[in-house]
Amino acid sequence: MTQRSLSIIGAGAWGSALAVSLSEKFDIIYLIAQDDAEVKSLSTQHDALNTPFSNNISITADLNNITAAEAVLIATPSYAFADILKKLSHYVSEQHFIAWATKGFDTPNSCFLHETFEHALPNHAACVISGPTFAMEIAKKKPSAIVVASKDSATREYWADAIQTITLRAYTSEDVTGVEVGGSVKNILAIAAGVANGLGFGANTQAAIITRGLAEMTRLGVALGADKSTFQGLSGMGDLVLTCSDDLSRNRRFGKELAKNATIEQALTNVGGTVEGYNTLQLILSMARAKEIEMPICEQVFAVTKGKKSPKDAVTELMLRKPSQE
Repeated sequence: MTQRSLSIIGAGAWGSALAVSLSEKFDIIYLIAQDDAEVKSLSTQHDALNTPFSNNISITADLNNITAAEAVLIATPSYAFADILKKLSHYVSEQHFIAWATKGFDTPNSCFLHETFEHALPNHAACVISGPTFAMEIAKKKPSAIVVASKDSATREYWADAIQTITLRAYTSEDVTGVEVGGSVKNILAIAAGVANGLGFGANTQAAIITRGLAEMTRLGVALGADKSTFQGLSGMGDLVLTCSDDLSRNRRFGKELAKNATIEQALTNVGGTVEGYNTLQLILSMARAKEIEMPICEQVFAVTKGKKSPKDAVTELMLRKPSQE
């Protein structure tokens, strides 16, 4: 019987958690780290997860392992996505199934990740995996649900089957744009939720940010060609609630740091990881402005990160906006 093998590119907390979760579905998983130093640091487990790697997870920095795998799953930060695709093009064939579990936009090229993917690998169907999932809980195999989005039915069915386990439930979607918008905008709204929490505001404020934030996310997504119903699902409302509500979210913790009047550099250092909401904030707002879409919560987050307003003044301005119909 042919062994099933998977290459996961990106050995951070998210890639490592996926390797642990999917180790029961594949005979061997190649977890591809950035370099030999990272390989050495991951000898038994990822420190942020406190969950040991199973014996069928091979940690390596050698991209040649991609050629031996039937599928490739990218789990790098969004800023590294385009460079990874350039490298990947030398190792994959048309038979490989490829997907990414990266959330965000290709900010250097000012476009969606799926647009970058289609340009780099035109013979492969784009497929994004997203939803309300924290790496630690995936690694601990706590019940979770996730969305697999691709316009190609064979690709999305392959990945839905590949990632579904007894503790990870997969749903499919054709709305790649909507799933990507949801997975990106929710990070900015989580910064807002963190600011509110850091200022000592309560559950009422959080509920307002989530609800009105969902309206902002939906308006932008529909304007960019997404299906409105996508934002009522896991990659929209589900991911938004999760990221705004729990301090496992780096974006929420980043917002809390800003509420303490930390500088951007101090806040990023204290969070200790990629803050996708900060990385994609300016691009998302430029897209919204080009489409004449109002995103007042995101605009106030932008003003705070640029030092134009204090966190408290930003909240005050939101509360003093002219009443409008919901």
